[in-house]
Amino acid sequence: MRRNLAFILLIFILLGCEKVIDLDLEFTEKRIVVDAKINKRINSKNGFAQVTLSNTTSYFEEEINFIENAEVVIKEIETSVEYKLNFSKENQYYIEIENILKSSDYELNIYHENNHYQSKNILRSSPPIGDVKQGIRKSLNDDEIEIVTSFKDIENDDNYYLFEFGKGNLQPADDIYIEGNNFTFLYFINKNKIQNNELEIKMEGIDFQYFKFIIQIIIQTNTQNGPFAAPPTSIKGNIYCVNNDSLNPFGYFNVSEYDTFTLKDININ
Repeated sequence: MRRNLAFILLIFILLGCEKVIDLDLEFTEKRIVVDAKINKRINSKNGFAQVTLSNTTSYFEEEINFIENAEVVIKEIETSVEYKLNFSKENQYYIEIENILKSSDYELNIYHENNHYQSKNILRSSPPIGDVKQGIRKSLNDDEIEIVTSFKDIENDDNYYLFEFGKGNLQPADDIYIEGNNFTFLYFINKNKIQNNELEIKMEGIDFQYFKFIIQIIIQTNTQNGPFAAPPTSIKGNIYCVNNDSLNPFGYFNVSEYDTFTLKDININ
């Protein structure tokens, strides 16, 4: 009887110690997110400008709040020619540009809700992709396959590159140990990200600041520390708000050459 009474008292104590914790998840800081680029394929004069704008959302919001009513203008500094980008059905501001100049800075200007956002960058060169093939090495994850990519580094310069395997699978690289030489590296990709047994690989020349920016994005989007980990730090890009520096947006304006390679007949079994 005494043992049963002790057990009942323990239950009441535990219930009495229960405390409801209210988490303050109210979203107050509203910024815009900018994904802006000018791309020119290697060995071509023509290219395009593409800008995606959205508003930051609360932690539990899944839908992207795209901005459709901004004015987006690209200015070629050397010639003073301006390109006004048009909003498309793909939730992007877009325009094709003839004769993109390697010698000119390009200035991005975004006007939205009485704010002016601006950035400036210059074209970074890219070498061609030498070769891409499926590797034979096995990953610790049975759902991954090896992709082997080769290229020759541009000589006499500090170069930084960004590879994209399919959509959103990013791999930055630099030439600190391969100056001017041929280089081959390995990348493992999940089989579920390969459609119709084909994979498009894109290589861009980028600057050092964008190289660091991409590394931080990869680190923070791949964190697996759970909901009680320290919140990710703000990633500083190269775009600022001209009239209010407390409203500097998240994102980057990249101007680069690129090359692509489509790897076909991939064995995913």
